[in-house]
Amino acid sequence: MQPIHIVVSGLGAIGGYYGGRLAFYTEPLTSIHTSFFMRSGVHLEQVRREGLHITSPSLDLWAHPYRASDRVEDLPQADVLLLATKSYDALANIEQLRSIITPSTVIVPLHNGLDVPPAIHRALPENLILPGVCHITGRRIAPGEIAIRSDRNVLKFGATSDLNSRLAPSEWQIAEAFYTLLKASGVSCCLYREMAPYLREKYLMLSPSATATAYFDKPIGRVLDEHNEEFRGLIAELASLYRAAGWEQDLFLEESGYQSVGKMPREATTSMHSDILAGHQSELESLVGYVVRLGRQLGLPTPLYAKMYQGLLQRRSN
Repeated sequence: MQPIHIVVSGLGAIGGYYGGRLAFYTEPLTSIHTSFFMRSGVHLEQVRREGLHITSPSLDLWAHPYRASDRVEDLPQADVLLLATKSYDALANIEQLRSIITPSTVIVPLHNGLDVPPAIHRALPENLILPGVCHITGRRIAPGEIAIRSDRNVLKFGATSDLNSRLAPSEWQIAEAFYTLLKASGVSCCLYREMAPYLREKYLMLSPSATATAYFDKPIGRVLDEHNEEFRGLIAELASLYRAAGWEQDLFLEESGYQSVGKMPREATTSMHSDILAGHQSELESLVGYVVRLGRQLGLPTPLYAKMYQGLLQRRSN
């Protein structure tokens, strides 16, 4: 039998942690290989030379992938493709990887944004797509170094009815096999037959947090202390869109979203805020612009989101 090939694209904190754990577990195996597709540079060179070092309060391991390259032609055809780039790179990343994607490749996208899985499905309509969300806090702190803040993290992934309306039993067996592999590698994870509610649950927490921390240029604790009314207003606008779209009817949706944000460390910010501060490309369109556009589509005003979106666009242009 040919070995199963897992390819991880994007080796920041998310791809580094999950890809690293898979690579560490599969390194001694001949039946399963884990490879990394990375940008060229010192991060890639360090991984090639020493491996990927992952630490958390209870973890200290060195992961050595089967292959690590910035050249797609160096990689095997993927049986499972774990996509862990930023959302704005998702479609370009798929085009980069076209030569190793077959109709049977299972795609597991771990991007922020409700708009990304449907876009991937349009790009790869024949493939099984199992979108996921990561509840994890970590950073790439140096070339070849991933630091995870807490051991209390979980990956949720699975099928969605809009992307997988006719999920065959054989496809679900593949999903279960990958879930089993993740568990064996030490990843805390959950597999769902209907993932959409969990994607929206994460977005209800992340989108207002990213919008407010970036707009006010403050960590989440100060946002909640100093701009609580506006922050609650963002959650209320998003929750209203969920109801108007027929996604949720929970009368306490706003409060559950607010309580989820309240569990974040007070000094924490969001990657979108950090990227904007650094002058990097950010997930502004997926996490803020998408809400404004959805509101227009549904005929439901989102004045706070619109105000902060325009403010962040202006700041980016300056």
